[in-house]
Amino acid sequence: MNEFSKFHFKDIGANETIIQVIHRNWFYLFEQFFLVIVVSAFFIGGFIFIPLFFPDFLDNVDQSIVLFAQNFFMLAIWIYCFMIWIDYYFDVWIITSERIINVEQKGMFTRKVSELRYSRIQDVTTEVVGFLPTILNYGDVKIQTAAEEDEFLFRTVSDPYGVKGIIMNLIEQGEAKVPKRRIV
Repeated sequence: MNEFSKFHFKDIGANETIIQVIHRNWFYLFEQFFLVIVVSAFFIGGFIFIPLFFPDFLDNVDQSIVLFAQNFFMLAIWIYCFMIWIDYYFDVWIITSERIINVEQKGMFTRKVSELRYSRIQDVTTEVVGFLPTILNYGDVKIQTAAEEDEFLFRTVSDPYGVKGIIMNLIEQGEAKVPKRRIV
């Protein structure tokens, strides 16, 4: 039994099977949240250390305004973290036996879904740039097509070389099924 048999989506073919479901690497999520933690630390540190070094700084400011600013900042951080999670969790690439489906979440209420048949693929490129991506084995997989949308991009996915290998095997299997024409 296929480990992806629990996954279903609209318009899946009768003989089509899901080979792999790919999300971004966990380090992408860590990078995004690290920035949020640094900004939050500066904000909270400012509210702790400014009164220590400048005791008269907030004397003329109403306490409700300070509380409003703190709450507004925390709410903005919470919403931003939620958007990071939504982007991470709902960006998904599905490799099936017949096609590749790219589901890209763009904001809260916008989603772009594209599909690509193996017969339209011209080139598959793997790009791993940097020390950490090399050590943690994540990077981009770019698929060149002759179609209107010239490039499918799997961004920051785990094991990009393995993903490329799966796609290349499926392309070769598709080419083997098509009878070759003889040119006379």
